[in-house]
Amino acid sequence: MEYAKDEIFKIKYNSSLNRLQIKKEKWTSRLAHSIKKHKLLTTIVLLFITFSFINVFLIYYFMTLLQNTKIL
Repeated sequence: MEYAKDEIFKIKYNSSLNRLQIKKEKWTSRLAHSIKKHKLLTTIVLLFITFSFINVFLIYYFMTLLQNTKIL
């Protein structure tokens, strides 16, 4: 029973504090949980970042084309 409770709640005994403590999640696992939970929001944010990068790249390329053209 105690083993099952420890595995479900991720509880460990801290001998220096003389009490049980719950393990804290790492930021990477919290990020993975939030991505799995909010799939639509994650997709929208990734698309926004991708399209913004493409937009900046195309504007930069257009400006270099304008600089290289010779106007009579």
